[in-house]
Amino acid sequence: MRLAREAVEKLMAGRPSGTTLEEALEVFEVFASGSLRDEVYILDDVSGKRIAIAPTALKEKYRPA
Repeated sequence: MRLAREAVEKLMAGRPSGTTLEEALEVFEVFASGSLRDEVYILDDVSGKRIAIAPTALKEKYRPA
């Protein structure tokens, strides 16, 4: 599944402060990609877990403190 970065930003805006990308996207882990800019990819079964691949800047923006 692919999500536009704008859609993820809207999703995060509706969440309480401190919500991680993992929580919002309901994935085990979010991996950063330097080549992605405008989309987040969600993969349903990687070693039995749901993961996401997001642009590095987006992952850093919502990094837990």
